[in-house]
Amino acid sequence: MAVRKIKRARKPNLRATNISARERWLAVLAKFNRNMDAPASKRYWAPDFECASRGRIRDIQNEKLAAMVPYLYEHSPFYRAKFKDARLRPSDIAKVEDLAKFPVTTKDEMARDVSAHRPWGTYTPIDDARWRDHGWMVFSTSGTTATPRSFRYTSFDRELWATTSARALYAMGVRAGDAALTCTNYSPHVFFWSLHHALNLMKVTVIPGGVPTERRIQMIDLYRPALLVATPSYSLHLANTMRHAGFDPGASSIAKVICGGEPASGVASTRARIEQAWNAELHDVYGCTEAVPAGWAFTCREGLARDPVSTHVQEDLQIWEVVDPDTFEPVAPGGRGLTIATNLNSEGSPQLRFLVGDFATFDYGKCVCGRTFARAIGGFNGRADDMLSIRGLKLFPSVVEEIVRGFDAFGDEFQIVLETEGVLDTFTIVVETRAVTDGSLAGQLSAELEAAIIRQCELHPRIRVVAPGTLPPTEFKARRVIDRRVVL
Repeated sequence: MAVRKIKRARKPNLRATNISARERWLAVLAKFNRNMDAPASKRYWAPDFECASRGRIRDIQNEKLAAMVPYLYEHSPFYRAKFKDARLRPSDIAKVEDLAKFPVTTKDEMARDVSAHRPWGTYTPIDDARWRDHGWMVFSTSGTTATPRSFRYTSFDRELWATTSARALYAMGVRAGDAALTCTNYSPHVFFWSLHHALNLMKVTVIPGGVPTERRIQMIDLYRPALLVATPSYSLHLANTMRHAGFDPGASSIAKVICGGEPASGVASTRARIEQAWNAELHDVYGCTEAVPAGWAFTCREGLARDPVSTHVQEDLQIWEVVDPDTFEPVAPGGRGLTIATNLNSEGSPQLRFLVGDFATFDYGKCVCGRTFARAIGGFNGRADDMLSIRGLKLFPSVVEEIVRGFDAFGDEFQIVLETEGVLDTFTIVVETRAVTDGSLAGQLSAELEAAIIRQCELHPRIRVVAPGTLPPTEFKARRVIDRRVVL
C-alpha cells in the first residue's frame, strides 16, 4: 500500500477579529484532524504526526496551546479564576515554555469546584446551551467517596477520540477485518468508549461483551475474535473461567489482548501471565478521564520486544511534563517524576497542566518502530493517589503485584489489607493458591513470599495463603487494597 498523501486544506484565517475563541480553537483542532479517517501507510495511521521531528512536534503544540488558552479563559470560570489568582493573562501562556508560569491543576481543586457548582463544576468549557446543541456523552470519575467529577464531551470530541485512538490500535497491529470482543458493561469509562469508536472507524467488527463471563466464553468460541479488550485483572479471570469450563484460552482465536484501567505490560509478571494464558500479545492503552481521555498513550508492536517495554505518549495531542512530586519543578532529563498533562485535543475537556499523578521516566529518542513521540520507559505503574504509606514507608500496590504474580503457585487474585493494632499499622497480603495445597506447602509459600516482600519493599508483612476461589473474582477493575486503618 502506497503512502497516502495527506491533502492540505486551505488554512483558515484564525487571526480574523470576528472569530470567537471557541471558533478559533475548533478550527485549529479540525485543521490537525483532517484526513484521519483511514491509515496513511502500512505502518502508521498518521505518519505526519507520529514520525514528526521534535521541532515539528513543538510547533504543533505551540499552535494548539495559543488557541486553547483563550478558549479556556473565556468559557471556564474555574480557569479564569486560576489565571486571576496567578496574576496572568491568556497571552502570558502562548507557548510550551510559558506553561511553568501557570499553577498545576489538581483533582482536589476540581472536586471542590464541582461540590460548589453541582453537577458539572466550572472546569470544563461546555455550558448548557452548547450541551443541548452538541452534546454527546457524559463521563465521570468514581463517586464512591465524594461527588463524582463529571465531564461533558461533545460530538466533535467523539470524532477526535475515534481518529486519535485509531493511531494507537494501528500501532498494535490492529487492522480492518479483525474482530474485537470488548468485555465491559459500557459504564462511563473512557477506556472502552474511546476504543469502541476507533474500532468502528477502522472497520473492525465489535462484539459487545456486556454479558456474564460464561456468555463471553461462548462468544469467543462462536465468533472467533482476534482481539480481546479488557482490564488486565479481568483478562486473567476470563482465562481461568474458560479453563474451568473446559476451554483452553491459549488455543482460542485471541491474538492480541488490549488492556487499560490498570497497569499491565509494565508489570512484567502480570504481562507474562496474560500472554501465557492467551498465547497472545499484550498491549496497553493509558490515560485518564480528565485530560487524556483519548489519543491514549500506547504500546507498539516493536517496543514489546524491548526490556523494559515503553509506552508512547502522543505529544501532538497532549503536552507532557515530568515533575518533582514535592516541588512540581521539572526533573532532569531521564529522571523519574510525576506526570502532568495539558490536553490539546478536546472541545469538552482541554485541561491546562492537569496533575495526572503517575510516576514515569520519559525517553525522547526515536523508538525502533520509527515513531518520535516520547516514551514512558516501563510504562506508568505508580499513581501517586494509589501510593500507600505504611509505618513511614511508601509502597505502590503494583510492586506487590509484581512480586505475587512472580510465584507460579499463586493464583491471579490477591489483596493488600491494612489495619490498626494499638497505634501500629499492620500490613497483610492475602493470596490464593492455584490448587488446593496442604499446610506444609502453604507454610513454605508464605515464608518465601514474606522474604521477597521484605527484600524488595523493606516492609515486614503478614502473609495469609488461602484456597482457590476464596477471594472475590475481578469482574471489571480490581480492588486490591482494603484499608481498615483507624485514623488517630
